[in-house]
Amino acid sequence: MDKRRRIGPNHPLFEEMVALTSTVRIMRRARGKKNPEDVPFGSPEWDVVGAEFMRDVYRAMGGDPDELGKSDL
Repeated sequence: MDKRRRIGPNHPLFEEMVALTSTVRIMRRARGKKNPEDVPFGSPEWDVVGAEFMRDVYRAMGGDPDELGKSDL
C-alpha cells in the first residue's frame, strides 16, 4: 500500500475514520456539547466548536490535545 495515497472512500482507513468521528459526535451530543454541524458554518461559534471537536477526535486517537502545537525546541 502506498502510504502517501490520499484518504478517501477507497482508502483502507476511511471506514475507521468515519467510525471514530461518528463515535466522537455521539459522545459529544450525550455530554450536551455541540458538534460543528450544530452551528452556522463559518461563524465564530463554529470555529470554537470545530476546534473542540478536533481536540476530542485527537484524544480519541490516543493523543494528548494539550500537547498540540508545542515544539521540542
